Amino acid sequence: MTVPAMTVGSVMTRCPVSVPAGASFATVAAVLSSRRIGAVPVVARDGRLVGAVSEGDLLGGRDGAGVTARELMDRQPPTVTEDVSLQAAARSLTAAGVRRLYVTAGGRLVGVVSRRDLLAIYLRDDDAIRAEVVRVLADQPPLTVEVRDGVVLLLGLVEWRSTRALLDERVSAVAGVVEVRDRLEYAFDDGARPRVVGSMR
Repeated sequence: MTVPAMTVGSVMTRCPVSVPAGASFATVAAVLSSRRIGAVPVVARDGRLVGAVSEGDLLGGRDGAGVTARELMDRQPPTVTEDVSLQAAARSLTAAGVRRLYVTAGGRLVGVVSRRDLLAIYLRDDDAIRAEVVRVLADQPPLTVEVRDGVVLLLGLVEWRSTRALLDERVSAVAGVVEVRDRLEYAFDDGARPRVVGSMR
C-alpha cells in the first residue's frame, strides 16, 4: 500500500497579506517592498480572491498616478486547494511558470504556497524523519522503520488489517515524508466479508 505525500495545507502560509481591489499603486508597492514578496493577492470584502498584483505589473503601471490594484492585477492568478498533494502543487507551479500558488476554499483566500515552501519540506534529514515516525508509532507493537530520501518503509506485524491504513495516514503527515511504503503484515483481516452459510433443512 502506497500513501500519497503531504498536502498543500500542511506547508502553506495561512492568512497571507493581501490588498483590496481599490488599493492605490503606492499602497501595493509599499506592501511588496515592506514584506519582501514578489506579488500580493487582491481580495474582495468577503475574502474572495479576485486577482494578484506582481512587481512586473507595477513596472507596467507607468507613474502609478490614479492607478489601483483592480487595474493592475492579474484576474486569474493560479490557485490550488489545501487537499492537493505537494507533488501536484509542484507540477502546477512548473506548468504555470510562477513562484507561488494562492490557496482558496470556496473562492476565499486562505493561504499561499511558494516554491520555497514546497522545497523546504523535502530538505529534512532522514534521521530526523525516522525519529518522528518512531514517536508517532510509539503506541504500536515494535515496527521496523527505514527512511531513505524521505521515503518511509514500514515493516512488521499489526493486529488488524485496518490498522495499516491508520498508521500510514499518521506517518504520511510527518514533515518531510515524501512517500509511505507499507509492507506491514496483519494477524486478523477485519475487512473480509463474512461467509454466508445456507440454512439446513
